[in-house]
Amino acid sequence: MNKSGRFYALTFAIYCVLSQSTVLAQEDRFDAGVAANERGHFATALRAWLPLAEEGVAEAQNNVGHMYEKGLGVAQNYANAMQWYRRAAEQGLAEAQLNIGLLYYYGYGVATNHREAVSWFREASEGELPEAEYMLALAYEQGTGIELDYREARRLFLKSARANYAPAQMMFAFMLQAGEGLDSDPLRAYVWGKIAELNGSEEAIDVTSISTILLEDDETIEAESILRRCLEEGLENCP
Repeated sequence: MNKSGRFYALTFAIYCVLSQSTVLAQEDRFDAGVAANERGHFATALRAWLPLAEEGVAEAQNNVGHMYEKGLGVAQNYANAMQWYRRAAEQGLAEAQLNIGLLYYYGYGVATNHREAVSWFREASEGELPEAEYMLALAYEQGTGIELDYREARRLFLKSARANYAPAQMMFAFMLQAGEGLDSDPLRAYVWGKIAELNGSEEAIDVTSISTILLEDDETIEAESILRRCLEEGLENCP
């Protein structure tokens, strides 16, 4: 598989749950913004979230940042997006920390800075955000902004994969198949590739196709048995 084809466009996180301490009026306004956003009424969503963001609600600050970053209901403005993301990140919101990292990683509105991006991915991953764990793993796997470390990449991809994040499932399967960090393991690559396929990853088909060729008939049967167990019992203990 061509590594250049193994990038994923990440949807910037829209955090849709307020803490229990939030007053009911704020919660109603926030939920109204979520509903408007889902209907594509972005200007209405922004009007609902902006007062909450100004009041210091981190989730609303993150969402306002997203609107500015994407130009939804407002003129696209990366500087404003970064400002709102930072306000939310300062309150410890992992989704906002991830979004700042992505801006630095891809150079949206700022100079590309992979080291800075990795720092934010690491901070966001401490909140056990699967998308952040995936991006940090990707940095380790490619040696981007940090020293290349296949073993750490595999650990993080697996953690994110067990949280049912399809891109991480595909990348973990790829590393298993390619033998990055350890010997090639086509049986486990088949299992995780199939799980990624079920979650909509078209690229995972390449991994499972190669694994199928490499596995003996009895190994394929074993892999299918493991796959069924993972799907039935949950991914937390999937190898």
